[in-house]
Formats: sequence, structure tokens, C-alpha cells
Amino acid sequence: MSTHKAAELISLALTVPTVIFGIMVAVIWGRSILKRFGAEERAATDWLILGVVISFIGSGLDNIYWGITWGADFFRLESSSSWFRNGVYANIPFRQTAGILAALCHLRGAVSWSSKGGGFGAVSRIIRGAWILCGLTFLALYLCL
Repeated sequence: MSTHKAAELISLALTVPTVIFGIMVAVIWGRSILKRFGAEERAATDWLILGVVISFIGSGLDNIYWGITWGADFFRLESSSSWFRNGVYANIPFRQTAGILAALCHLRGAVSWSSKGGGFGAVSRIIRGAWILCGLTFLALYLCL
């Protein structure tokens, strides 16, 4: 067996506990956080936990998609090229969107929204800058088509 095939085998096998443990985290902490988000005030830890739950849900779904994709490739199924080609559609909600939402929850928990200057003000400017860079990247790539 080649090194690459062995790595594929290990990766596919590790996908199973990755998904199961992620579901466990999302269910256990998700129940807790749903109760807390009905409260008037949310603590920093509430935002942190929400970010963790979102991250594990996104990661689990991403691992399922790519587990199927790499599994199809491992078994040399004709459908594997279609799974790879359409992977971008899974990446948008499961990887990028979940990652962004999780990060924003973590940032919300880490700094006070009401702080001025060095508090959330600086973080807020970086967040806006990231969205501006996102738009510019989109525009540059679109113009290259």
C-alpha cells in the first residue's frame, strides 16, 4: 500500500470519531446554550459556547461531505469527480459560514461590545476591514473570469 493510500485510509477512519464526537459536543453544549439564550443578559461564556457549538456542527457536516467524497475516491467510484467538483457548495455553509459565525461569537464573548477605542472598537474595525477585503477579493476574482 502506498503512503498516500495509507493516509487516505487513516483519514477516512478518523472521520467517524470526528463526526460522532462533534455531534456529542453540539448536543450536550447546544442544549445548555439554548436555555441561556432565552435570558435577558448573555455572559461572555455563553457566546464562547455558542461559537463552539456552531463550529462543531459545521465541522461535522464538512467532515461528512468530504468523508463521502474521499471515500468515493478511495473506492475509485465514478461519482468521486462529481463530489470533488461540487465540494465548493459544501465548503460555503459548512466551512466558511460556520467558521465565520463561530469566530464572531468568540469575538463577541472576548470583548465588550460597548468598549471604545482599544476594546471592541478595534475588533470592530478589523471585522469591517475583513468584509471589505472579502468584497475586494470577490471583485478581483470576478474581473479575472
